[in-house]
Amino acid sequence: MNPDASNSKTFEIEFREKRYDCNRIEKNGMLLYRVMFGQSGLYLSRGLGADGKLFWTSIPADPKLKHVVSELGEIIEKQIKKN
Repeated sequence: MNPDASNSKTFEIEFREKRYDCNRIEKNGMLLYRVMFGQSGLYLSRGLGADGKLFWTSIPADPKLKHVVSELGEIIEKQIKKN
């Protein structure tokens, strides 16, 4: 995925006592967040569950990352509220 730079915003988050770059990306009507771990990026998106609650998921979805994605989502959410 190569997002258009004009549709992205970069900020830092702290996760497990380390700082990582996070990009807010608007792509094809979706809002994505890419957290960079070295040369690798993990893409996250917010969704609305059938129960009406917001949840975070990775793209592509990976059940093994559920807890990490949830934790990263909470951190991103706090960062969004700060700005």
